[in-house]
Amino acid sequence: MSFLLPALIMTAYFASRHMAPFGNSTLLTVDLGQQYIDFFSAFKTIVTQDPNQLFYSFSKGLGGETFGDWAYYLFSPLNIILLAFDNVHLPAGILLLTVLKYGLTGWSFAFALHKMHWQRGWALPVFGTTYAFMGWFVANQFNLLWLDAAILLPLIILGLEQMLLNKSPWRFVLPLTAMMIINYYMAYMVGLFLVCYMLWRITWEPYGWRLRLKMLAKFAFGAVISVGLSCFTWLPTAYTLMNSKSQYMLDDLHWKFDYFAPDMLGKLFGGTFNFDQMPTGLPNIFLGSLPIILLWFFITSRSVRWQVQVVTVLITSFLIVSMMYGPLNLMWHGFQFPVWYPYRFSFVFCFWILWLGASVWHPNLTLSWLQSLSLLLIAGASVGYLYYRLPKLNFLDQNQLIIGSCFFLLLLLMMTLENHNRYWQILLGITVIAEVTCGTILTLNNFSYLSNTEYQTYIRNLNDITEPLKQPQKHNFFRVGQAFARTKGDPFQGQYNGASTFSSALEYQQSRYMALIGQPEGDNYIDYNGGTLVSDSMLSMKYMLESNNQEPGRPGTPANTTIFSRPDTQGIYTIEKTNPLTLLTKNPHVLPVAFGASQNALNTKFETDNPMENQNRMWQNMNGYQSDPIFTAANFENVKAYNTEAPKKITGAFLKKTDKGNASITLEFTPDSDNPYYLTLGNEMNDDNVEIHVNNEVIKKLPSHRHTIILPITNHRKGEKQEITFILKKDDLWLQNVTLYQTNLELFQEQASSMQENGIHLTKNSATNISGKINLTESRPLLMTSIPNTPGWEVYVDGKKTDTQTVNNFFIGVALKAGEHTVTFKYVTPMLKTALIISFGSLLFMFGLAWSESSKRKHSLNR
Repeated sequence: MSFLLPALIMTAYFASRHMAPFGNSTLLTVDLGQQYIDFFSAFKTIVTQDPNQLFYSFSKGLGGETFGDWAYYLFSPLNIILLAFDNVHLPAGILLLTVLKYGLTGWSFAFALHKMHWQRGWALPVFGTTYAFMGWFVANQFNLLWLDAAILLPLIILGLEQMLLNKSPWRFVLPLTAMMIINYYMAYMVGLFLVCYMLWRITWEPYGWRLRLKMLAKFAFGAVISVGLSCFTWLPTAYTLMNSKSQYMLDDLHWKFDYFAPDMLGKLFGGTFNFDQMPTGLPNIFLGSLPIILLWFFITSRSVRWQVQVVTVLITSFLIVSMMYGPLNLMWHGFQFPVWYPYRFSFVFCFWILWLGASVWHPNLTLSWLQSLSLLLIAGASVGYLYYRLPKLNFLDQNQLIIGSCFFLLLLLMMTLENHNRYWQILLGITVIAEVTCGTILTLNNFSYLSNTEYQTYIRNLNDITEPLKQPQKHNFFRVGQAFARTKGDPFQGQYNGASTFSSALEYQQSRYMALIGQPEGDNYIDYNGGTLVSDSMLSMKYMLESNNQEPGRPGTPANTTIFSRPDTQGIYTIEKTNPLTLLTKNPHVLPVAFGASQNALNTKFETDNPMENQNRMWQNMNGYQSDPIFTAANFENVKAYNTEAPKKITGAFLKKTDKGNASITLEFTPDSDNPYYLTLGNEMNDDNVEIHVNNEVIKKLPSHRHTIILPITNHRKGEKQEITFILKKDDLWLQNVTLYQTNLELFQEQASSMQENGIHLTKNSATNISGKINLTESRPLLMTSIPNTPGWEVYVDGKKTDTQTVNNFFIGVALKAGEHTVTFKYVTPMLKTALIISFGSLLFMFGLAWSESSKRKHSLNR
């Protein structure tokens, strides 16, 4: 019943909202719709088609380690359910998985209470449902990868309790090891909480210090064994994180409280999580009224040892302060401030409060009038304060205050009355479940969700247009660029090598390189959507996905999801395939994954926020210091200003409105050739500050960018006037790094063709092994690649392991002699072998210990 009740309630709710498979809505919103669903699609690819992508994938941006990604996103065994769904129907699978996790969360808490002999009968599903519907779980329903922590935490605590009672340590070790394997991030938070729990646990009885040390030693032993058994996941991942996340550790550390502390009281009411709370909200700690009443009873009752009460108050206070004080909050998050979804560890607080309440609850429990009146006084003051603060709280309104107060008063009255007959118990159970269900519904109703039609329209089209690219490519490595995208994880959905990704374990080198070549990037993402002919060629972009501009008003179509169109490729790239919505074009100037280049490529220097010059230098140095650049700055012929002064110099100019009306500036130029033109935009030229029109066509949404990015403008427009209009969204605008460039197409094509002749001929191509033969010349003896030079890659030339160098701040390069060579690139996950040895050794140790204890028991019986 503890499984079925929350599972059935949530199923009924999802069905009432017409979520797939019950209708045309889905659970997809925020990260679940923009990130996780793509990883779930990749999960099926790994299991059913390409196991090598468990370790490395060229679908992760330009190529990246994936073992750490999957250890964070995909190691939950419950994900097996998703194998039954293709990527078109994944939203239905995600709903099933979500319902299952709600049910298992309720069951695990009830199971732990039952085994602790604390609760039985009708109280089990009541406490189980309360735990499953806690504020943290509902708020993080969209972060499916974290929910296993809530499922396993009661089992870990139960196993710890049983181990302390001299039962098998496996009861503690197994669920804790599972937690570390399934999600190391949440396991870290669980580990910190276990330390707090043990400090509380040793106060239960007047134990002697020797016994207390023995209990702590048992706990430490079990934890160390779990660390050893799970080493094969966390050690390689930790090594990877040192190459990515560690670059930003202790960022944003501030020695102060994050918000006005009493505001947290508002989070004790239902429905207090919404879109505004996602980036910088308060901790989600809603549990309903009963656990708060029981907590008050726990710390004021004479039936509980005062030593236990003191430690309870201390630990509760520590957890509360951790959810508001910057340094402690940072500690709980592994010393890295979370991007969105703050206070991710608040589930341990919810568990703690409910666990305390369940430890003292029994059907005949009655609060004294003094306890009830004192609690009522505190509650009244809290509600009064929150009512006063309502105008400044973006998560609470008057109706929520009234609903929560009514439930609280009713339950407090019921807990104060002494007649606890059968009908009282039924009414209490219904009231508790009604309150947490109401809180859950109010929260989930705060969000909008992606329609199933929009999702399936996009995925079906992507599957169709990329079908030719999914054929075995043993002798052909290539990447695919996109002029449209639903998410940055499209390459995982379409099963092709791309150049965009959104990952919490993104290597910082990928972001750094993308900034150099003028592509949007951040700490957790890169987004290749404003490429040039040069960057396409260097990055092995053999194909390009482009919209054919059909049905732009229909959600999910390429025309509706276009970011930057690629007019620079028109008439140059050839059409390979079309369908009613999309074009698949082929790049005739693409360079292979490895090719011969000049040694000068090793000496390239870069400038910050100057992507066109950076691409010029990369290309020139690859070709041996060619004197003519591919891109040169071009001038605007005319400037038209409306409600602002026309600047004499465009790049770096400051515009200011003459009055409060609309203001704009239009830049005109006439191409003197059919060559492609590009425009650079500094990070101040963003969606908040400006709207951009190119030849009267609006750029729908400028991607977020921290550095200067490139916007492809036009191609094959010789003698035709071109217009670029900037409409000010604020009173002023800085035309930061706004510069027009034209391309020397003839020189580019000549040099690209020359370098293609020195390309590698592949004999093997997989995510972790690329092999082939290459013929290097005296003028181009450098083996240059578009494979990221990150830890794990090894290069063998003519059968011998060879040292590598880094080209263009990112890619593998090998200095060789002229002539023909057999080259192999192999990827081995760093530290995985060592980690497997440690895990296997820990397993052998535990089996040996179990065998030893079994032998001792048999020997004792025989005596």
